[in-house]
Amino acid sequence: MENGSNQKRRLTRRHVLRSGAAALGSGAALLGGAPAPRAQAPGVVTGSQTGRTFRGLVRHGNTLDIQEMRLLPIDPRQVVIRSTAVAPCYTIVRGALGTNTIRRAEVPNHCGFGVVEAIGGQVRRVQVGDRVVVAGTSQCGQCYQCLHGRPDYCQFTFFSNAQGVEPFPPFAQFLDGTPVYAQAGIGGMSEIMTAFEEYCVPVFTDLPAAQLTLLGDQLASGFAAGHADMRFEPGSDVVVFGAGPVGLGAVQAGRVTGAGQVIVVDPIKYRREFSMKLGATTTLDPNAEGDGIVERIRELCRGPNDRRFAGGISWGRAGNAAMSRGADFVVEAAGLQAMPPKVEAQPDPTNVKTVQQAWDCTKAGGHVMLMGFTLQPVSFPGVSLALLGRTIHPGQQGGLHVMRDIPRYVKLIEKGIIDATSVITRRYTFADSRQAVQDTADRTIITGVIEFT
Repeated sequence: MENGSNQKRRLTRRHVLRSGAAALGSGAALLGGAPAPRAQAPGVVTGSQTGRTFRGLVRHGNTLDIQEMRLLPIDPRQVVIRSTAVAPCYTIVRGALGTNTIRRAEVPNHCGFGVVEAIGGQVRRVQVGDRVVVAGTSQCGQCYQCLHGRPDYCQFTFFSNAQGVEPFPPFAQFLDGTPVYAQAGIGGMSEIMTAFEEYCVPVFTDLPAAQLTLLGDQLASGFAAGHADMRFEPGSDVVVFGAGPVGLGAVQAGRVTGAGQVIVVDPIKYRREFSMKLGATTTLDPNAEGDGIVERIRELCRGPNDRRFAGGISWGRAGNAAMSRGADFVVEAAGLQAMPPKVEAQPDPTNVKTVQQAWDCTKAGGHVMLMGFTLQPVSFPGVSLALLGRTIHPGQQGGLHVMRDIPRYVKLIEKGIIDATSVITRRYTFADSRQAVQDTADRTIITGVIEFT
């Protein structure tokens, strides 16, 4: 069932009892005539969505290009969204730009932003006309993780199902009938998205779509690293490995929370320079520092005195003294090098060494979040794991609680506290969406945003 209008319908008690739960399935129905929340933008299409044609950037066969598609029927808990802006994530570039033949057609990315045009019969969170961030992480509010305060690990995101059953079935088909899937059940790089309501966060603001789409993943994830989970403290020493869109979000979190210093490590010169504008106090080139980078960071975090009874930090380099040296909070947001960049390359493309350095430069009792991917095993000294009290935080969207945090970040952007403007270093039309993915892979931009018209 689809509902594409905001028309109100009064339900009597007798009608509800007779019709059962199905009578409550209409997404636009409101008990008792309660007023609907303010819609933020008009929906263009208000009739049936099935069969509607639209275009999308699709990875199919051994290529990536724009294709015309038809929309398939939606699930009762799904939402049809007209895309207005999307920012390609670096994690998709290897799969999207690969030349190997794939077994099924897929729209890449895992977040987006747009306007709700229709809703399934069981949808409650959003209404037609709402502007919505489609986040890379769901929040159902009912699974074990959500109920125990960890919606960043909502089971709906980490979907499991019976073998052979698609967790996210195709949402469209080519004109020849070939099914088309959305990456992670979201996609985002098409004129129309369908997403389960658990991924949709309505936002009530006039901020531009290009800024709001950054809250679906990159900027929000990085800022959450220092706000939602680890929670940087005023006056603390913060280190961020990687000054891409995610890392720069963590840099801003350091500035906003009043960190004593924010040290940024990145091999790309223009990114190091850019990070200084957003709140970094010191930048380091890992290629130039080499194996001495951990000791360099420890020296920067040594503090004004080494008198332990006066709250000082040990300046000693012996093994039993060095453990107290280093940063209070470390964010590893460099990630693996998915494709050869057109700018300075990172010293370890696998990112294994960077993860180990992030651990090593964290002081005893400190915190380290591992946000960047590595596909290789990483080893840590067993004694350090057992005795140094360093807390490892997994970097799944930085601990973001989408329904709680995204509205907060909207307010911070409105007040100019979070900078969501300058981090967009290039804008693209939908016709140039493939180039946006390529530039992201080349690392010649910080954040590119595709704007739909």
